[in-house]
Amino acid sequence: MSRLLVLVVALLQLSSAFQLTARPAALRRTASPDMKLKLKNGDMVEVITGDEKGETGKIINIDRAKGKVWVEGLKMESKHVKPMKEGETGRIMKREGAIHISNLKVSSAAAPVAEPAA
Repeated sequence: MSRLLVLVVALLQLSSAFQLTARPAALRRTASPDMKLKLKNGDMVEVITGDEKGETGKIINIDRAKGKVWVEGLKMESKHVKPMKEGETGRIMKREGAIHISNLKVSSAAAPVAEPAA
């Protein structure tokens, strides 16, 4: 009987210690994939890091769930396509690759210019 009592007390202490260290779901931080950067298709953006640093282009597609953006003419990738029909030749397609949203900023060229008051 005393062994059972010791086991129960040990389990209660363990569970109370765990509850103190566990964070409630409401207090856990969740990272937003779009990182509070409000972008739309057609916006002009500038790459701030990576191989394409300093380049600007227009957004053609956004995947908010993954936090990726495709920018016109940037991060070009080659895709090798096999021939599908007899007599057809294979080819290499060039297309834009995805860039993470955190590596972009809204381009100053896209910012509206305020007109001076007359």
